[in-house]
Amino acid sequence: MNLEIRARRLQGIVHRVEVSVRQLFPLGITARLTLSFIAVIVLAATANLIARESVSVILFNRPLPAPPVPSIPIPPVLSEPAPLPEPVDRKRLEALASVADRFELASQLRAEADSAASESEYVAAQETLRRSANDYPVGSVAKMTLERAVTEYIERGRLAVRVADQRRAARLEHSKLLQAMNDRLQSTIDGAWKIFGRVLARQSLIQLRVELDAIREHGEKIILGDSVDAGELKALTASENAFVATLASNETRLTSAEGAEWVKDTKADFDELVALRLSLTALNASYNDAIHRFSQNHGSLFAAISTVGSKAHQPTLRQRRSSSPPPPAVEPALAPLLAPSQRAPSPDELMAETAITRVDHHARDLMAAVTAIVLALVTAISILTVRSVVRPVRRMLRGTSTLGAGNHQVQVPRGGIRELDTLAEAFNDMAARIASAHAARRVHAETLEEAVLERTHKLQVLAQQDPLTSLPNRRHLSTLLDNAVERAARENRRLGIYFLDVDNFKNFNDSLGHGLGDRVLMSVANRLEEFADGLGFVARLGGDEFTLVYENAESERAIHETGLRLVQAFQQLLSVDDREFSVCVSVGASIFPEHGSGADELLRAADSALFHAKELGRSRLAVFTPELIESAAARFDIEQGLRRALERGEFELVYQPEVDLATMRVEIVEALIRWRMPDGRLATPGEFLAVAEQSGLITDISKWVLRAAIQAASHWHHGGWPGARVAINISPRQLLDPRFADSLAELLREFALPSSAIELELTETVMQTGAVTIAALRVLQAQGFGIALDDFGTGYSSLTSLEQLPLSRIKLDRSLIASIDSSQRSAAIARAIIDLCEGLGLAVTAEGVERPTQLAWLLANRSIFLQGFLLSDAVPFEEVLRRRAVVIPKLQNLLLSLGVESYPRAAADLRSAASAGGRSAPIPIHRAIKS
Repeated sequence: MNLEIRARRLQGIVHRVEVSVRQLFPLGITARLTLSFIAVIVLAATANLIARESVSVILFNRPLPAPPVPSIPIPPVLSEPAPLPEPVDRKRLEALASVADRFELASQLRAEADSAASESEYVAAQETLRRSANDYPVGSVAKMTLERAVTEYIERGRLAVRVADQRRAARLEHSKLLQAMNDRLQSTIDGAWKIFGRVLARQSLIQLRVELDAIREHGEKIILGDSVDAGELKALTASENAFVATLASNETRLTSAEGAEWVKDTKADFDELVALRLSLTALNASYNDAIHRFSQNHGSLFAAISTVGSKAHQPTLRQRRSSSPPPPAVEPALAPLLAPSQRAPSPDELMAETAITRVDHHARDLMAAVTAIVLALVTAISILTVRSVVRPVRRMLRGTSTLGAGNHQVQVPRGGIRELDTLAEAFNDMAARIASAHAARRVHAETLEEAVLERTHKLQVLAQQDPLTSLPNRRHLSTLLDNAVERAARENRRLGIYFLDVDNFKNFNDSLGHGLGDRVLMSVANRLEEFADGLGFVARLGGDEFTLVYENAESERAIHETGLRLVQAFQQLLSVDDREFSVCVSVGASIFPEHGSGADELLRAADSALFHAKELGRSRLAVFTPELIESAAARFDIEQGLRRALERGEFELVYQPEVDLATMRVEIVEALIRWRMPDGRLATPGEFLAVAEQSGLITDISKWVLRAAIQAASHWHHGGWPGARVAINISPRQLLDPRFADSLAELLREFALPSSAIELELTETVMQTGAVTIAALRVLQAQGFGIALDDFGTGYSSLTSLEQLPLSRIKLDRSLIASIDSSQRSAAIARAIIDLCEGLGLAVTAEGVERPTQLAWLLANRSIFLQGFLLSDAVPFEEVLRRRAVVIPKLQNLLLSLGVESYPRAAADLRSAASAGGRSAPIPIHRAIKS
């Protein structure tokens, strides 16, 4: 207990002394350490001064006389003293060391880069070092030692440079070989076919390329000469083994695809690559060892230089003895041979020894006193400094822990050295700022929590509502419909599910813009909500598709009648932005429980019915029947078949000639698509184009048709039919694509074909797109393309469109031509259209000419083109030129059989042409036929 009390008292005394010292000397850690260094310097200076004064006392004592010695014979070897070497200049030592440093730097630069400048500097530094060593003014033995050290040093430098050159050459060879292998693989991969932007290459080639990149990545450190640990070397070895394994496992396929020589070269290059990598590893080790030994030898050289310098400055035995007069009777060289008993010290010698001893004891006392004072000062400063650092640091650590625990009101007591006192002040200020920020954050968190709750509510609403129309979305519809089905099943009632979409809604977006299209959808949603009021609820599935659920329906008849009223409700004009639009809808209906027991099943049934309604002509109602499931399955099979057909290239083009009656020539053919089915049958467009349009595949199919037709036209244009023209059907979606004109021009440049060789055919549905269509057609017309309006006389035909659209040809639909020889009404309509087009300067093509009586009626027109099976069916590309050669003789025979002989002049011309086998000049139709 007494010891503990004393310890506490001693600790209190030390603390009070520390506080007093800190108050008297408010020094920082820098000042305290500086004071300690000054004390150490004073100690060293005092010790040096004492040592110098002690030596001075000895030097200034008078020389002692030598004691008498007996007469001893002098050996001959000591008869004459050796000449004294002159002291070496210290500047020469420094110059020699500088030259050695220069050679070291030049060797390192030469090892790093093999350039003319580095080689020149390396050779110059080497010669300078040799010359400096040879010119060094020392004795023969020391000079031999120095020259040997310099020679060894130069050889070490040469070895390092030689290994560096070998490593550099191996690096270059390794990089070239790796790049060659990479180029071979890349060239092989690039040589693969490219279809629709996707590279069809063997997976083994791609895997080899990936593993070669891994070898490059893992071996980069070895190539650069960096140190490689076991893990990196293991990864590199694994990459090499993986490359070998992939090459071995795919050797048969690669040999079949790329050839045995390719596989053999790849194997040989890889073996050489591994050998170069092993060689590089060994060269890296050799280079590092050479550089290490060169550095060690640099130190040995400097040791030799220092040794030679110290020996040169150290007095020899003769020099030391020549500094004092030699004894009168004994040679200096014999003094060491005398025994101590033969030398009696004189009184002067004893007096000198006593003086030296006295001076040494005084110096030691002074040295001890100064050392003790300095050590005490340094110890005191160190203790005070440590305490001044440790205590504040501990306080700071406790404050930091408290602050980290969440107590933001913590304050650290100030004190200690100036730096830590400033740090404590900064910590307290930081804690105050954190407390303020924490309070602000708490307020912000509360505000943010309110915002999150509000946003969560909005997200919940958005998750269940369509953002455009505010109707329930597809996800919410599933929940609502499930609940409605449960209620209907529980109450034994029926449900009517109507699946509807807006007919030709895409035309609104394409012609009027998506903004107006969205407002049209909002108006449709409003009318649906009005219609469903009291019946059930409405939801939007997406795009222009909506669903109306008729709850508590009394009977199937009521559901059917409600569907008809729903179609009729949209036969009234819609008002959007003070404009009125005619918007029609097609509706498909399903009934619970007859057509399904779940929401998904009922929606699928209604969707199938909707598709059937569109097939029936749009703007009508269709109720689900089991047969529609088979129809939907067939559509699905067709869609999947179309996707495979695009990938496998199963589409073909056939070409049907159009005969110009005015010149009796065939200058244009129409490109028609066919699908070669897996069983070999050719499917016509009517069997699959509707499915292609609904599935979105029509875009890819149209691109293929356009490219194939232009390629065929280019072949004829640069071959045996320079004036060939090809008519290509394009969809409204293609026409309204902003990139269509540029892509078409790019195809013409690719196949070196003029735009006049292409005629673009559009159906009458383009008339609904208004100003956008007209602008797109004018761009194409300005580029020189012919523009034909196909299937004219059905659908949306109007005389206004003939004036507004920039057309060059009208093609009369086959439904109009079918009855011109049997119906006066059809004949009158056809005659009016032909006369109108002739007045507008438009060419006219009559499609579907299949009977001679139709041809007889059409002969009354001077300028008309004929197309139909009566003259020629559609033939493949390979038969076009042959069929073109026989069409005109066939037409001439038909004209003769139709009674042209009643016109003698025409009959003679036709007989002449027929007898010549169609090789005579074409007969103008107005000469052969009475107008």
